Amino acid sequence: MATGRQLKVYLHPEDRPAVDDYVRELGCVLLRERSAGRASLVTTDSRDGMARLIGLASQVARLEPRFVEARDEWVMSVQSGPLIEWWFSKLDGDQLFPGRFYYLPHDDDPFSKAATGLFKWIRRYAPAVPVEWGPERLGPAAAEMVRAGKISLRRNPPGSRA
Repeated sequence: MATGRQLKVYLHPEDRPAVDDYVRELGCVLLRERSAGRASLVTTDSRDGMARLIGLASQVARLEPRFVEARDEWVMSVQSGPLIEWWFSKLDGDQLFPGRFYYLPHDDDPFSKAATGLFKWIRRYAPAVPVEWGPERLGPAAAEMVRAGKISLRRNPPGSRA
């Protein structure tokens, strides 16, 4: 099995619309991980929830969400097909926890091109800046708020011990 690709990043909620826009430029769509209806898995933005999946618009019809009868909902993950998982950075009060982008490589050239393109763009959009424990990638809004002392960064995701 192929090893997944991951990119850790701190994106303030104000940074997300730029990612939404770039996803559309790549010919991709944002998808919910779970939904009451199969047709409502596609969404237009990243304003709510904790995560999104990103997939090529041309491949959405071929994705294979599974129906979870006990919860009466459709569920998708990176195992459902060629998808990128985007876990949002969590803003809890004045602390911003890291988020990440993750995908499993597929033998699918259009998907690989889109995933590589997104990761390259994220690296430019959220450059690495020095923080007390080493370099971390911060989106423009997150970086400005850290500089202004409005928020601080948490090293690990919510629920971790550190």
